[in-house]
Amino acid sequence: LNATVGAPSNPNDALLETRKAKMANLSFAQRRHELTRRIVQHTKSVAHCYALTAASLPKSHSSLQYHKLLKSSSSSPLLSPTSSNAAKIHEPPPRLGATVQVSSDALQFVKSGWISQDEAQDALYFHHDELWKARGHCHDVLGALCVLSTPNHNDNGGGGNRGGGFWPDFPTDVALAVDPYGVSKEKSYSPSELKARLASAIRRKLVLGEVGSIRNYNEGKKLTSQLPWRIVFEQGGGSIRLTYGSPRTVSTAEALWQRSAAKEEEEQDCEINLQQYPMEARLSVLSEDSNASWKLLSLHVRCSPKTGESDHQLGMNKKQMFDLHRIGERAMIVEEAICRKANEAMKNTTSTTTSEEENAMEIDGEKSIETASSPLIPRPLLRLFEVTHAFSLSLQLEMLSSQAEALRRGAWGGAAGVKETLGDGIAVSPAYFFDSENDVGNKSDKSNRPAPIAVMAVHFWLCDDRYGSPRVGDIICSDEDTANSEKDDSSSIIGAGPGQRRDDNFLPASDNKGKERLSLCIRAVPMVGLVVSLSGSDAENDMTTESHHLKRNADKLLSSIQNPFQLSMSDALLAATVLCAERRCHAVVNALNRTKASHLPPWIHLEVECGSITVAGRISYQHFPFKTRPPTVLFRLACDSRTGRFLPTFHRSISILRRLACNDPSTSDIQFVSNVAMASARQAKGNVFTKKVGERESTGRLVRDAFDALSRSMDTLGRKCGVGGLWNESDVLRSKSLREKSVEQSVDQTWASLITCSGIAAVFGVAGIALKVSSGVDPVIDMSGGVIFDEANANLIRVPPLSVPLSQKIVEKRVKEGDGETKTKSELQSELFAVSAKANTETLELVCFDVLTTMKSASSVPMRMKYASIKQLEGNESAELDAARPAKRVKTSSESKCQHILTEVEHATQWIDAVLGL
Repeated sequence: LNATVGAPSNPNDALLETRKAKMANLSFAQRRHELTRRIVQHTKSVAHCYALTAASLPKSHSSLQYHKLLKSSSSSPLLSPTSSNAAKIHEPPPRLGATVQVSSDALQFVKSGWISQDEAQDALYFHHDELWKARGHCHDVLGALCVLSTPNHNDNGGGGNRGGGFWPDFPTDVALAVDPYGVSKEKSYSPSELKARLASAIRRKLVLGEVGSIRNYNEGKKLTSQLPWRIVFEQGGGSIRLTYGSPRTVSTAEALWQRSAAKEEEEQDCEINLQQYPMEARLSVLSEDSNASWKLLSLHVRCSPKTGESDHQLGMNKKQMFDLHRIGERAMIVEEAICRKANEAMKNTTSTTTSEEENAMEIDGEKSIETASSPLIPRPLLRLFEVTHAFSLSLQLEMLSSQAEALRRGAWGGAAGVKETLGDGIAVSPAYFFDSENDVGNKSDKSNRPAPIAVMAVHFWLCDDRYGSPRVGDIICSDEDTANSEKDDSSSIIGAGPGQRRDDNFLPASDNKGKERLSLCIRAVPMVGLVVSLSGSDAENDMTTESHHLKRNADKLLSSIQNPFQLSMSDALLAATVLCAERRCHAVVNALNRTKASHLPPWIHLEVECGSITVAGRISYQHFPFKTRPPTVLFRLACDSRTGRFLPTFHRSISILRRLACNDPSTSDIQFVSNVAMASARQAKGNVFTKKVGERESTGRLVRDAFDALSRSMDTLGRKCGVGGLWNESDVLRSKSLREKSVEQSVDQTWASLITCSGIAAVFGVAGIALKVSSGVDPVIDMSGGVIFDEANANLIRVPPLSVPLSQKIVEKRVKEGDGETKTKSELQSELFAVSAKANTETLELVCFDVLTTMKSASSVPMRMKYASIKQLEGNESAELDAARPAKRVKTSSESKCQHILTEVEHATQWIDAVLGL
């Protein structure tokens, strides 16, 4: 017995419970469809098993004897199957077939019974829906169901199952059903007097209740405490309408028809309000008694997604509306009952005071006012707001969680097997609801922030958190009332052991989806709303001190989550990535400038602008000095919103560099023709690899590899820098120093790639446009015979220079073949003007060469015969550009210290003209 009790439970039970939970979440029609599919599948499986078993069973000896007896009885009329010999040989009927038939009938019975129950449930649901619309009081539904469902025992005509009109709970419900208005004193009042008394009772309830108490409590003080509700009188003061939040205008056909119908019926200016609020309630008072409680007439909670996604599964049905109405009314009743009971107890205690104390209180009247305990003022409207607001927050959080899950399965999802290349997409921590404050995970013991009732998070972008995760802080709106509020810094005291990850996102400790990622956390806080937290939102990255670009995206992030009628997780995630992109760019630039401050190249300049890093440089020219100019924008490194990677972007005027960075074969005609010839040779020789001379030195491949190396080094540095700001250190003593050491190692590789790519951008960007302007022809790529290694210019970039042809001629050569015959071959000999760059830690200088190349055929790679560097120019004094020329208007919001690339093209064109003597 002990072994039986202590045995582990069947693992199929958990699977069965999971399947039941999944079936419970489906609608009636979907559940019937799923049940039918499962029953048909089981029936086919049982029939298949029966057929396989029957086919594999050997024939028994008794069945063989029985068949022989039947054959002999058919041949001999004297023998019959009913003889004694046949009676001894008895073959039982096949039990397997009967079992299969019984199983099939049972499954069909279950299917029909389930469908019948579902249809009955549907009918009862829709019947209850009709009763809900026509109800007068809540007990009418129960009474109507009792009357309809009670059998009629007095019906002798066989209709005993029909409604017999029996009401078993009639003595209890009749007290609620009797209308006391006919025998009350209010019957004698005129309609106008009745409305006036009702309005007076409601105003008295407000003034002597929580509205008047709050007004008197804050009178004469600078602080103003307002009710969450906005109170509006309706029906001539006979009821009040409580609203909360910003409204939306409803322009549906149904709403417009209701307004027109109301105007036609009353034949007066009847205004039907077409504005809907996120939370709305209507209340009234049904008695002039001083202790009369509020009567909740209606309660509505509305929220909807912005993108028009289907939210029918999260929409409130009538059962949930009715339950919310009962809970809200119950909260108000309990609040007034508690205060009434406390006031009665206080009154009884005060009445038992001694006569001496009463005489002393009568002598000093002012003292009596101060010492007398004031009665407790009930706050039923506040309790109603707490219940409604908590329900509204949970509903909004469920919608945002479902939208985030849809994004994870869609465009924001990661591709399998390419985690290191494109990132692993986003990870979603679904909405977690907490029963008490102790259940909240990852919350500091000394934190003053209120505990949430639910929390969810979306994790994006990879981040190196070996030494601690970026701090998750609340995003504060840029309004004046919140801009002066104190920034929460409680996450810095979250405890963790050495090597343990620290989190401050309120998620349960078992949720590890945010590991090595940045997080966008949303938590529902009662009486506050949906609070948005983002990695890097701390005191060092305050929104109130940032640019207009960040403030606009921060407001977009908050409105996408906190506006109940504009819920959009897509907009919120996009705005969050824009904020993190800006902060990651600042963190990378600060790391580069801080770490390499001792030997920072004086010609390079880095700026951050709208989520991208601007790489600018001061370009100098060989033997041709210019006055000091602002740095020129060479290219930008934009941070991708989906993956967080850095991608190089170029100005649209630099078409050559844009195509070279993608290794587009159409950029270089020589490379394109060479690739076609090589493919033809491979096909002719049976797909055998044949290497062309200079294939590995093609400009497109070298430029693409250079910018890919820069992107990889920037990605590594960006993951180590995070998004700047403060960190949740896993080890307070060593984490900071270890992180800085890791960042320094990545900075060395990044600076080398930055110098190389800046030189490439100067050659194929500034010099490429200048060559076209000066010569009038498009510059040619891969025409100068590969990379130039010059001893006089040791720091030339390892990329073939850009060139334009100066002169070309066909040269005939007599070549002696192996068989002794002499053949005449023609070669194209070209004289080129080539431009390259010398990039190091001291300068970025454009240099030019005179190159002589030859080509044996149209599909061959040019071979460089000789080259020479341009010597010192005779007149090297640069002419000043026309200062009266109109310049491009600078953006008013831009604080850049760099100049446009086309401005630098003018100086490069002047240099080329001086070199060529144009």
